[in-house]
Amino acid sequence: MTFIWLAVIGALVVIELVTYGLYFAALAVAAVVPLVLSLLGLDLWVQALGFLVAAILALVFVRPLISRWQGDKPESMTNSAALVGKSAEVVEEVGEFAGYVKVQGETWTARTNKGTKAVGSKVVIEQIDGATLIVG
Repeated sequence: MTFIWLAVIGALVVIELVTYGLYFAALAVAAVVPLVLSLLGLDLWVQALGFLVAAILALVFVRPLISRWQGDKPESMTNSAALVGKSAEVVEEVGEFAGYVKVQGETWTARTNKGTKAVGSKVVIEQIDGATLIVG
């Protein structure tokens, strides 16, 4: 049963990485309890009960705590969404169709909604469209 609990933990972690809602992360942490219980040689019903109790505790107490740390928009803490509002430097003239900017040491494709931005000028990232930064 130990390998099954390891597989459950792995699957829950992968699902969490794809969905990012913290529900599956809480369940993955809860699945550690029956994993330990199976290593101790306890019956399956004890393992299932351990998972149930740990899952309820994780979902009721741990997830809200993490959600509070993240604020109202957890997606803005990670990935490219965290770039919105930051400044960037134009490294190749940016127009309505193409250009390049450097932000936090990385070069990104960029475009503007109006006009052009000259090389060396500072711009602010207003939004993100796929892998392209919309700057102003």
